[in-house]
Amino acid sequence: MCNWQTRRKNGYVSRELFENCVDQLSEIQIDTLVLNGGGESLLHPNFSDFLKYAINKRDRGKIGNVGWTTNGMLFNQQIADLAISLNVDWVNFSLDGIGEVNDNIRIGSKYSIIEKNITYLLENRSSSSRPKVLLNTVDHGKTEEQKLDLYNAWVELVDEIELIPSILPDNTCENKESLAKNIGLAPPPTFCSFSLTTFTILWNGIVTGCCFDTDSKIVLGDITQQSIKDIWRGALYQEFRRNLLTNNFSLDPPCYKCEFWKLNFEPKTETILKGKGRIEYGYIYRRIRKC
Repeated sequence: MCNWQTRRKNGYVSRELFENCVDQLSEIQIDTLVLNGGGESLLHPNFSDFLKYAINKRDRGKIGNVGWTTNGMLFNQQIADLAISLNVDWVNFSLDGIGEVNDNIRIGSKYSIIEKNITYLLENRSSSSRPKVLLNTVDHGKTEEQKLDLYNAWVELVDEIELIPSILPDNTCENKESLAKNIGLAPPPTFCSFSLTTFTILWNGIVTGCCFDTDSKIVLGDITQQSIKDIWRGALYQEFRRNLLTNNFSLDPPCYKCEFWKLNFEPKTETILKGKGRIEYGYIYRRIRKC
C-alpha cells in the first residue's frame, strides 16, 4: 500500500545483491535490518532463504535485530513456523480496520485471512513471545469509533498497535489541523533525522535518502557499483545531510514539503477501552498497548 503512488520501476532483488548487502551491513554491525520497503516482501520467491540468511548474521552477533512489515495476505502457517523457528525479532502486520473497513481501504486485502494468519502466529510463537507481533494502521479513512473497534479487538493479543499519520502524495500531512486542534502538537524538531540513521536500499541496488522518496529522486549511490561504506561517507550523502540540517531543499525533491518528520504530539498517556488499553502520544506516532 505504501507503493501506490510510485512511478519507479518495480522488481525483485537478486540473491547475489541481497547477500552482498547483508554481508556489508554485518561488517558494519547495524542495529536493525528491516526486510521491506515500498512493497510486499512475501511476494519474493526467495524470501524464506533471505530471512534465514539475515537471521544467521544476527545469531552470529553481526546484526542487532531483524524483522519486516507485511500486509498479512501471504503470511501463512509455513511462514509463521519459519519465523518462530528462527526466533525472528518482530513481524509487523498492516491493518486498517475490522472486516469490511479494512477491505474497503486496502483493495485486495481480506481481513478474515489476515486475522487467521496473525492468530496462528500468536498461538504458536515461542514462550519468549518471539517474534513480537505488531499491528500498524494508517490514520486515514476511518472514524474514531472504527479505530477503537480495531484497538479493542487486538490490544490484548498483540504487543503493540501503531497509529501512523496519513501522508498525502506530496508528503504533507492529511489531517494536521485536526490533530493540532483535537489532540495537540508540540513544536517540531529543527531538522529531519531519519536519513542520518537510516539507509534505504531499493531492489536494484539504488540507495535513496528516505522511504518517502517513492520516485527515487534522491539517488545517493548504487550498491552494484559502490560499497555501502563508500556511499554512506560519500559526497552525495554528505550534501544530503547538510540539506537536512539546514532544511535547504529545492522545489523538486520529496523533502521540500514533507511534514512527516514535523509531527510531534504533546507527550501524554490516555486510558481507553474502559481501562483495557492506553494510547501513548509521542514523536510522530501514537502507540496503543494493553494496560
